[in-house]
Amino acid sequence: MEKVTIVKYIAAIIILVLCSCSVLSKKSIWEKDDLALFEYIFEKLNEKSDYGSDPSSLNDKEKVFMSMALLAQEVNNGGFDQYFLNLGGKFNDILVSSAEAIKAYDIAEICKKALAVYAEHAEQEGIIEELNEYDKAFYESKDPICELCAKYAKENKKYFE
Repeated sequence: MEKVTIVKYIAAIIILVLCSCSVLSKKSIWEKDDLALFEYIFEKLNEKSDYGSDPSSLNDKEKVFMSMALLAQEVNNGGFDQYFLNLGGKFNDILVSSAEAIKAYDIAEICKKALAVYAEHAEQEGIIEELNEYDKAFYESKDPICELCAKYAKENKKYFE
């Protein structure tokens, strides 16, 4: 075989392999572990919703996922105070139902109580000390939000593609 033909043949194989890898990586997102799937979907929904500031750009299933992902991010970073401050109530109306939708029933109960305290002190500026006990309950909860969100997304694939 001539050198030019061999080089063309090898180049064609490389292109085929690269194209196959690209197609496979797109299809295999649903086969990734729960944390990788959670991070992938969260990033896509962040881009789609301007980091949660425009929930109207999301479908109902995506809103459930996003509300729970943002809850986990904000509460784990600075408690319910940070959640309420940073999100400005954008997901408050679906917070409990979203937790129930992903089967995070302990988190749903904690959120009900935290929302009630927040509503009582909504006009208050600064830290709402009464929320601290719900921060602690959230941190101690056995509900693995990231894994439950990933499972929810897998059960509702067509809404996340």
